[in-house]
Amino acid sequence: MPWMERWLSESIKEKAVPRDEYREVLSRLEILEHDVSDIKTDVRELRREMNERFDRVNERFDDMGARFDGRLDDMHHQMIVQTRWLIGSLALIGTVISVLLAIAQFTP
Repeated sequence: MPWMERWLSESIKEKAVPRDEYREVLSRLEILEHDVSDIKTDVRELRREMNERFDRVNERFDDMGARFDGRLDDMHHQMIVQTRWLIGSLALIGTVISVLLAIAQFTP
């Protein structure tokens, strides 16, 4: 059994950490934990600010979209009016030409 004790003792020495090193590692871990929590807080604050800015940008896009829709509606109305005037003018010119041709046929 002494070989087992010796082997176990050596194995523990290889894998074990002395108390001073363990405390040092713990203190470093606590510092890291504190730093990580600060980073998390900063990231949350950044996300909140970005969401506020994103909301403002969305409002601007919505306003711009509403104005653009209004302008498109006005342009559509103007195109319809101009198309009606064009068709009416062409019909009037065609009628005048037809009347003139009819008059020209009956005159010697």
